[in-house]
Amino acid sequence: MSTAIRMPKDDAEVGLLHDQDDSDHDTSPMLNSGQNNTSRNESMWPKDMIGRNLGAKMGTVASEKISIRMAFLRKVFGILSFQVIYTIAICVALYKTPGLQSFILHNAWVLLPLLFASLGLLLAMHFHARNVPTNYLLLIGFTTIQALTLGCVVSMYKLHSILEAACLTAVIVVALFFYTLQSRRDFVKGYALSFSLLSVLLMASMLQIFFMSPKFNFFISVFGAGLFCVFLIIDMDIIMHGVSPEDYILACVTLYLDVINLFIHLLQIVGEANR
Repeated sequence: MSTAIRMPKDDAEVGLLHDQDDSDHDTSPMLNSGQNNTSRNESMWPKDMIGRNLGAKMGTVASEKISIRMAFLRKVFGILSFQVIYTIAICVALYKTPGLQSFILHNAWVLLPLLFASLGLLLAMHFHARNVPTNYLLLIGFTTIQALTLGCVVSMYKLHSILEAACLTAVIVVALFFYTLQSRRDFVKGYALSFSLLSVLLMASMLQIFFMSPKFNFFISVFGAGLFCVFLIIDMDIIMHGVSPEDYILACVTLYLDVINLFIHLLQIVGEANR
């Protein structure tokens, strides 16, 4: 009768087998003195097996204990909530500013400095994402610039269109969050395709500058809204499984940009539909 020998699948299993063999030959004097040997070597319980995802890479959120994962998500969505509320406050203030719409129509160039400032702050946050309080200061500056830009955009639309787009955005974001939370699919695989589609969206938007076609603009808005829904799913999946707990600032910025871009495209759709 032959006996099959099963090889350990990973290092963690090797560690467990090694410790079990050691325990069989344990002749500690504490046992002979009647005392219980309650302390064990930490190597007997590999850190990646204590309330963690065994399939996750070490150093990522998914590889940490459940308490650390939940604290990370609370921090990310707490900061994101502040960004959204802060943005809404600035947009409301700009929307109530007399003559802003006329000024933007005749001076569209003012958006260019805001664009370059956003790119500069975004680059700075990439290098100082883990430096406190520099990362928070950069985040506030970036959110302020984005809020000013968005305020200029929403000033071109009627109030009921803005409210409809905001409600749609909130419903979609919450629905996609819970979908991503309970889904077991690996959405990261679609990241390359999503970036390719983003390039198509950017090229189509550049063509729209020359053609100025309402129908083509509506098509771009629908395509963009769908694309940023996909980005929301992928980015939330990456944030919950593939980033370090110390990268909460970058996680907030990523989700914030997804939400803002989704809102802008929905606003364009609703605005066109209400004309």
